[in-house]
Amino acid sequence: MCKAAMDEAPDVKAVVAPLEDHDAFLAEWTQLYASCPDAGFFQSPEWMTAWLAGAPEGAELYRVEVSENGAPKLMGAFAAPKRKTMGLGLREVWFQEFGDPARDAIYPEYLDFLAPRPSGGLRTKAAGAIMNYFTDADGFVFRNARMRMTSTVLSAAAGRGFSARVLREQPVYVCELGSTDFIAGLSKSLQTKIRRSIALYEERGGIKTRLAQTAEEKKAAFEKLKELHQQRWRARGREGVFANPHLKSFHERLRAHAPENLHLFEVSAGGETFAVLYNFVHGKRVMNYQSGFNIEDDNRVSPGFVAHALAAQFYQDKGFEAYDLLAGEEEYKARLGDPETILTSFVVERPTWRNRLRARVKG
Repeated sequence: MCKAAMDEAPDVKAVVAPLEDHDAFLAEWTQLYASCPDAGFFQSPEWMTAWLAGAPEGAELYRVEVSENGAPKLMGAFAAPKRKTMGLGLREVWFQEFGDPARDAIYPEYLDFLAPRPSGGLRTKAAGAIMNYFTDADGFVFRNARMRMTSTVLSAAAGRGFSARVLREQPVYVCELGSTDFIAGLSKSLQTKIRRSIALYEERGGIKTRLAQTAEEKKAAFEKLKELHQQRWRARGREGVFANPHLKSFHERLRAHAPENLHLFEVSAGGETFAVLYNFVHGKRVMNYQSGFNIEDDNRVSPGFVAHALAAQFYQDKGFEAYDLLAGEEEYKARLGDPETILTSFVVERPTWRNRLRARVKG
């Protein structure tokens, strides 16, 4: 009898329900997060708190939970906006996003269900529960999903006869931090480029780096970040991300909830700040989320490469293990770091007449 009890399969249940009580949800999320050592910053209670607080009025938010014998083992959050009134009138469910471009500009990465590892079966069950719940949804959107998230969601979709359309695949380049001079570990051509730039900056009065510490320093550094970022984008005839009031408000909330996890790294020469890096810190990992660089007339000067190289060295000296450049195929990421993983944005599509018509129109 004891052996039979030991061999008995756990009672696993997946439940999808409206996310109405944010405080209760966040309390449960925080408790589960503590048992998920490989969960990232974009799943942290601080990020989730700031995200939920920015929900549009009347947003239809939902939660999914998978439990074993009554104990929560997996959680996720998503939005199900009303059917679009334009075009084909698609209705899409968005994982950890609102389906609102202005609010979704915060662009979370490494998205996944919150669950201990390994939990492949639980993830597949959760994805299936979401697809079963929204019987009128044409699509389910997952952006910047981790590889394990992608594989389990696609497995659940295939089991229901749904198709999947990849929107974008992006590599993540990471600078592994060791014990040697960071610049010396780069390619010879990049070493030359960075050292030449540093020498030219030194001629202006010496390079200094600083991590903003006080509230006043952080406020000033963030304003400088926005100024430099906007300056570069306006030179291209466009507005940068900081022109978005929803993004600005989100980061104000995030700073309030996670002040120790947000770093503003400034680099100056001759008393003039020419670069500001906005980084997230999670455990022994630093992630460069946003940046602002001065526009230089001298094309021999590379403020971006210099700032990232000095930041990587700074964090290496502080005992960090990785300087993560996050998703993207930009040249500087490929030259500074090594590819570590792939983040995939995709939409799972139910075989509705709207999706069939969309496919025909798109050719």
